[in-house]
Amino acid sequence: MKLRPEQLSAHLAKPLLPVYVVAGEEPLLIEESLDAIRAAARREGYSEREIFDVERGFDWGRVIESCNSLSLFATRKIVELRMPKGPKPGASKSADDDDDAGEESEGKSSASIDGAKLLVELAGRPPQDTLLLVTGGKLDYKQQQAAWYVALENAGASVYSPEIAAEQWPGWIDQRMRAKGLKPDKDAVMELAGRTEGNALAAKQDIDKLALLHPDGVLTADAVRASVADSSRFDAFDLGDRILGGDAAGASHTLSRLREEGVDVLAILGPLAWMLRQWSQAQAAYARSGDAASACAEARVFPRTRIPLFGKALSRTRSTQLFGWLRQAAVIDQLAKSTGGKDQAWEELLTLVLAAAGRRVVRPLGL
Repeated sequence: MKLRPEQLSAHLAKPLLPVYVVAGEEPLLIEESLDAIRAAARREGYSEREIFDVERGFDWGRVIESCNSLSLFATRKIVELRMPKGPKPGASKSADDDDDAGEESEGKSSASIDGAKLLVELAGRPPQDTLLLVTGGKLDYKQQQAAWYVALENAGASVYSPEIAAEQWPGWIDQRMRAKGLKPDKDAVMELAGRTEGNALAAKQDIDKLALLHPDGVLTADAVRASVADSSRFDAFDLGDRILGGDAAGASHTLSRLREEGVDVLAILGPLAWMLRQWSQAQAAYARSGDAASACAEARVFPRTRIPLFGKALSRTRSTQLFGWLRQAAVIDQLAKSTGGKDQAWEELLTLVLAAAGRRVVRPLGL
């Protein structure tokens, strides 16, 4: 059975299936789906949970032992397999690295068990009183057609969370708002959609805040602006616009004000790094086509009112610069998280902001 994330709640009102596969490209939706399944399992008496992180060379014998073992207290349990992004199930030294070495091993060790085949077997004969929960990241069409995936899907259900496309973003925001009891008008939806720019976690946090601030549910664009005006994401959005527009002085002023107000450097760096990654994607597309509009579409720049700013930025930068700024952002992240590194993190962040806004930054020798 295939389920979309928004169908899961109604599905979980019925008795659970023995197997669930939860994967996708949107971390927030994946985690919410997993939380919902675990909560439903607890209601049905699944009081134990075993977690296996499946990496290259994983000992699949541990899964067999877990599924075959009876609980000391005869309770139902969840066996959760966290799949890697890279290797397929069962990819191990014996399966992948020794293909050219011939069949040298005598007998089968647990490390040589084919994980993909084991999952097919478990799907065909689900263990009693055990809920098999397989989780993973992005899977392409070919991976979703693999025998192990199809077998698990047929034995239970798959819940795949694709990336929310730019054109779907306002609708997703509207649906989330209404699920929280809010009654937004169209402008309110577009206002928050523009502020969060495809960042599902930021959108969720703002919607939760709006629901608390507006218990009557009525929501206008002005109300959204007023409610999130003190949010660092709002100011980071403004900072990003100034950077894209090449307004180094304005960007520097905004950053200084944020620091004076006590905003944490990481609260600014997160949205800024997200914008730089989007900018980098658009820059690569622009280098191929020379068309700013199509490059922004490929990079899913949203809202569309931001495309002129991106177009201006694309005309003055190169991909190598973006790569350097992203590396610098990673360094700032480490500094901000280190003991005594906050001041240096702020200095490096100012340097990054000025450089991205188009101002040539000269460092003293030795720095």
